[in-house]
Amino acid sequence: MNKHLTNSLLLVAACLAFTSCSKSKDLYDPERPEMDAQELYAKNFLAYVGGSIHKDVDWGFHSKSKSSTRAEDATITLSTKNPVEYSIPYIKLVRNYFPEGQAPSTDVTSWEFLHNTDQVLLSLIYTNTVANDEVWIYYYDPATEKPEDAKRYKLIDNIQNDLGPYYQKMIINEKWESPISTEGYAMWDRGVQKIQSYPFRIYMNKSYYFGLYVTNKDTGKSYYTNMNLNENKNDFSGAVVGKDREEKDELRNTYVFGLSDDGQPGCELIFTVLKNGPQVVQQEVTPNPPAPVLEWHRIIAEDLNVHDTDGDKEEDDTDFDFNDIVLDVALVDGGAKGVLQAAGATLKIRINGDDNLEVHKLFNVAQEVMVNTNAAKKGLKGADNLDPVEFDITGSFSDVKDILIQVERKKGSNTWTELKAPKGTAASKICVDTDFKWPDERESLKARYPDFVNYVRDNLEVDSWWKDW
Repeated sequence: MNKHLTNSLLLVAACLAFTSCSKSKDLYDPERPEMDAQELYAKNFLAYVGGSIHKDVDWGFHSKSKSSTRAEDATITLSTKNPVEYSIPYIKLVRNYFPEGQAPSTDVTSWEFLHNTDQVLLSLIYTNTVANDEVWIYYYDPATEKPEDAKRYKLIDNIQNDLGPYYQKMIINEKWESPISTEGYAMWDRGVQKIQSYPFRIYMNKSYYFGLYVTNKDTGKSYYTNMNLNENKNDFSGAVVGKDREEKDELRNTYVFGLSDDGQPGCELIFTVLKNGPQVVQQEVTPNPPAPVLEWHRIIAEDLNVHDTDGDKEEDDTDFDFNDIVLDVALVDGGAKGVLQAAGATLKIRINGDDNLEVHKLFNVAQEVMVNTNAAKKGLKGADNLDPVEFDITGSFSDVKDILIQVERKKGSNTWTELKAPKGTAASKICVDTDFKWPDERESLKARYPDFVNYVRDNLEVDSWWKDW
């Protein structure tokens, strides 16, 4: 009897062992080839979010955002954070001042702005052209330079390309769409409810003058806000409203200006610029360059070594805490500034392929110690309340997504796997704002922020999934 019982128990144990081994293929294994490991992570991530990822989800790394681009002593940024919205009443006012195909109702047709504030917000809100236009900003120090000596920076390469990175329209069904460059005011007559514009943020010396100009690539001619810079000084360049105006309408907080791309009265492009920023005046100001203001982003990442939190060897409830590295970055000339906030990994993670920028080394802790993730709550080795670590990252980056983050596959192997964020598929790194509060150790990202799953499936705005929690 005991012999039969013993044999039965051995058989059950063997079956359980076989089942366990067969399921273990769905858990992280550092011995797997890299491609297989990435595919395994993608499979587990897909199960974690419920089986589908929207094709347009870019994990916060907006392709239209190139962070800060330094143009010598100015910093110009196309910002995807907090777009400015303009509704039908506002556009009606703009239309009154800039009727389509006609001369604007203002006498100010040659001007420049004085940069007398820390930043200027410049937004494109209207286009009506068939030309292949480039839009440029120029700037100079009037105390030492002439307008002809101005430095220049291209804002828009070709107005006929996708306008979505600059402004979008909302139609009746509340979907944002890219406008067509020839639509003009007609889109408002076809049911557009409002537009949102992604502003250029401009930082430069407070004494500088700046203006814009359009280069019509079809004709080769350029038209400046300062008409004296035109090849033919009699060509119409554009017009501005907002200077010394007494009207108390919605335009009172902004300048609105239009640009011509053919030298004829009528503005094919219209912009807004904050009135409480620059002034349309000419005066001398002692140069006092402000320190460059950087645009910071927070990158949170998962090291592929996700854990099975309840021990049932199922991948759909693994933790995905995305705190294995929490890194703030801002692009600068020659690379980026970095601030390491947390490291919840026990595998090595390095930045920019540099062993000196390995996260545990930066925090000066042993590899098995998790930093600033409340690991002790889970009975794990942790060190909390450590100060963030600042450092420089050398390289040429057009986007913060280009900054390489790698995890060592197996302790001591010196074999590294990149943490990625491919559009529309599983991501091991995500970009958020710097006020994002990362989860504690072994705390699921979707448990802390339930809207994360909705963001992944429905492509909600990147910050909406965590701002309300």
